[in-house]
Amino acid sequence: KKLPGKGSKIERWRILEWLNLKINFDVTFNKQEKRSCSGIVIRDSNGEILGSKTVLNNNIPSVFAAKALTCVQTVQMSLKMGLSMVEVKGDALLVIRKSQSNGLDKPKKGACIRDIQQLKRGFQICWFKHTPRMANRVAHTLATKEKWLKLNRDVKEDGEIGKGRKLKTLSETVID
Repeated sequence: KKLPGKGSKIERWRILEWLNLKINFDVTFNKQEKRSCSGIVIRDSNGEILGSKTVLNNNIPSVFAAKALTCVQTVQMSLKMGLSMVEVKGDALLVIRKSQSNGLDKPKKGACIRDIQQLKRGFQICWFKHTPRMANRVAHTLATKEKWLKLNRDVKEDGEIGKGRKLKTLSETVID
């Protein structure tokens, strides 16, 4: 057996790229109807879409509540899929900042943030990162598709839309 010579490289350990998944979320909010539509997209380190989900939400009091709820749904979906290392990205800067911190929030706005902070403990690694809307196009498209497709008639009891169907416009599978 030969020992490595001068020219051989020793590779240092690093987190496997396929374990680092990026989850993008976005939301639309209708103030008059107090409704929101969440869009969630999961990608691997190569940018390949592994799954997506769209959820209609009722009785949403504010834009902040809609964004925070969408972030909760994003973290819940990731945990349900058994993911251990994730990077959660969205254009909701305040929600991202509050999710990343461990400080307590005001009771009125803090319920969803506290949920996120508790849920993130279920991961080995969970980062929250702000991303500009232009870099969040697929999640934004999912969140806004309700307007164009009139998805109200497809809503299931739990608020999920068309679970398991193919999305023709984006050609990815809706998963749970």
